[in-house]
Amino acid sequence: MDGTDIYPAKAKPVLVGVDGSVAAIAAVRWAAEEAALRRIGLEILWVYGPGSARAMAFGERCLHDASAAAARVSSEPPRCCTAEPGDPAEKLIERSAASALVVVGAGGRGQAFLGGVVRAVAARSGAPVVVVHPAPFPPGDIVVGVDDSPSGDAALAFAAECAARRDRPLTPVLVWYDHEAESAAAKLLDARVRVTADVWPKIEIRPQLVRNRDRAAGLLGEGGDAGLIVIGSHGRRLGSRPILGITSHEVLERARCPVAVIPAAGRSPR
Repeated sequence: MDGTDIYPAKAKPVLVGVDGSVAAIAAVRWAAEEAALRRIGLEILWVYGPGSARAMAFGERCLHDASAAAARVSSEPPRCCTAEPGDPAEKLIERSAASALVVVGAGGRGQAFLGGVVRAVAARSGAPVVVVHPAPFPPGDIVVGVDDSPSGDAALAFAAECAARRDRPLTPVLVWYDHEAESAAAKLLDARVRVTADVWPKIEIRPQLVRNRDRAAGLLGEGGDAGLIVIGSHGRRLGSRPILGITSHEVLERARCPVAVIPAAGRSPR
């Protein structure tokens, strides 16, 4: 069987943005593994602004180092290294429509917390976005936040598929606080688990109902050893553009394992 059969030319690739940071190399490793598991291609993108030949030489090193890091994870996925001029966030958002998944490193060069590129891409991408921290990530459970929103449903579906693909347990977590809401929360979690189990009967599901006023803290408390935390974008709007919901932003900011942010099905990049 040749590479065309394994990796269909029309299949959307996993897109990973690089900037020379340690977090970006961690993102490349995660993206390469995911591309191999999905049996699709991997595209590595460096975006540059107006600059000198020195800046271009730096970009070439970024792409070379990223390609080498991907090859150490898996030699299977076809890798396409691309350099394009423009704004990094806008380019990744634009490319998201033609990508199965967008992967970025948390923070970027010299930043301890989320950078503006990460926030913008996570809020506005038309494809799921995975944010990867430079710290080593264990092959733990796939933890997903459960709620009754469209992006919450999309997050649960994405997490279940990821758990099946990686052969990991799935931990759906619903965080509640008000005593009057406990019964409704339990029914919602049970309903979501039953639907997921019907679709994915072979994965182990470990539902958790967590009481915590801080929804992000409640989810992170169950995801301390997670291999991946999955959340819906719960986007709000600031003017004409979507922004992340408070819980989604807090999870991204405070988690140290990879975090997947899932838009509601059918959302276009903006």
